Amino acid sequence: MKLKSGLRCRLLLPALAPLIGSCPTFAAEWDTGAGITASTYFTDNFCLSPTDKEAENVSTVTPSVRMTGSGARARMSLNARAEFNNVGQSDIDCTRGSVGGQRGNRRSIVPSGNFNGSFDAIENWLTLEADAYAGLSPVNPFSPGSDDALNGLDNTNVVSRWGVGALVNREFEQKVGLRLRYNYNEQYNSVDRIYGNSSENRVTFNLGMLPGTSRFRLGASGRYSEVEFEDTALNPSFTNTLASAQVDGTFVINNALSLKGSVGEEFNEFLSVNEEIDGEYWDVGLRWTPNSRTVVDVGTGERFFGDTPRASISYRHKRSSFRASYQKSLRFPRNLRSNADDVISDPTAPDIVDVPGDPITGIDDPVLIGDSPILTESTSFTYGFRAQRTNFSLSARESLQTRARDLSKGEFRSASASLRRSISQKMSVNLRLSWRESQGEGGGAGLYGQAAEAYIGSVALSRRLARRTSVSVTYQYTDQKSDFALNEYEENRLSISLRHTFK
Repeated sequence: MKLKSGLRCRLLLPALAPLIGSCPTFAAEWDTGAGITASTYFTDNFCLSPTDKEAENVSTVTPSVRMTGSGARARMSLNARAEFNNVGQSDIDCTRGSVGGQRGNRRSIVPSGNFNGSFDAIENWLTLEADAYAGLSPVNPFSPGSDDALNGLDNTNVVSRWGVGALVNREFEQKVGLRLRYNYNEQYNSVDRIYGNSSENRVTFNLGMLPGTSRFRLGASGRYSEVEFEDTALNPSFTNTLASAQVDGTFVINNALSLKGSVGEEFNEFLSVNEEIDGEYWDVGLRWTPNSRTVVDVGTGERFFGDTPRASISYRHKRSSFRASYQKSLRFPRNLRSNADDVISDPTAPDIVDVPGDPITGIDDPVLIGDSPILTESTSFTYGFRAQRTNFSLSARESLQTRARDLSKGEFRSASASLRRSISQKMSVNLRLSWRESQGEGGGAGLYGQAAEAYIGSVALSRRLARRTSVSVTYQYTDQKSDFALNEYEENRLSISLRHTFK
């Protein structure tokens, strides 16, 4: 949907004026969209119990909004949903209790969204930035009920984050570039008795020769991230710091191939059972871009926790796209739960097929309980195919995590295949098969050492009732096995969803 400049300013910009300034400065067309979905779900196992099954009807209303705009000096994007359900009004007491705390903490409002905005305060010099996030993450990734909020176990934690910052981006004599970014952000958790609310000061720095100035380029870069955690019922307040500084070198062999290398040193502060938490490191790799559709980036290195091999391959064609990656790194779990690291989304990543009427779900990879930095070893694969009447996607992920504070371990694996097929101009069928597995050790209090494996299958039939209105009927079956008896369950779920989009 396109809005004229005057109407756009009158409707939208007053609320955003502190960020983007006056309407003439931001004279550009907006691309907007909005919709609302009403759904009713019938489940034969509301408590996800292996024995005491309780049937329940859950109703949801989910409005959504999408908004993007850019002008000469400002840019912004917003993609948000909010699921309102009646789970909190259910009078069913689950015999195994609530994972997240107590029955009163069941999620009746589930937000999901991302916002990014920027304004060039000084052209070609200073950019002001703002961002926000809201979404779900598991309370205990080894217990049932973390896929969505439509159950009685309260195993979902609502994570919300907002941040502001500034970016200095400057070129000198068209030979050297400076990039200095600062971000301050605060994160809040609905289950704050387990996950402490926190704030972060983050600085990244890059200074080096610009691409194209020479076949051999030198530069320097650094990163500083300090996170302060508030006290909780389980832990007192504390501060963690991850910092590094390095020298970078790039040798361009030809237009398609370049070699990269770096050496540096880390300056970290956090609790760990290992004596070494920082020190010198190095990395070497190559980047191959034979054409605009293909990017291959591979390398290896060494940090204080061992070898750090990495690989990333992406390819996109007219109808299909593929991406695979592997990386080993030290990360703050609070940033993993809210996508708060400086990770830019890959425009070549395949589209994943959604089943109509899907409830709001959480992050891709579960994260170990606690706020201590964790060593993550992540592998992912996605493939997508899009034709005139058929969409298909295939994905697989593995996340191996080790918590620095006590070396607790978690292993999370998942795979899914989705197919959408139009059987007429108004009707389509959607099929999905997925699998997930989790296991861990350590952690105390019975939170780890619980291996589980689940298979989920669903089929959905959708029909367009009008140009902007459609109805979907979905059946989903879940079968989870576990070495911990209370974590085993079977669930049959039937849902009916009505979706309407606005101009």
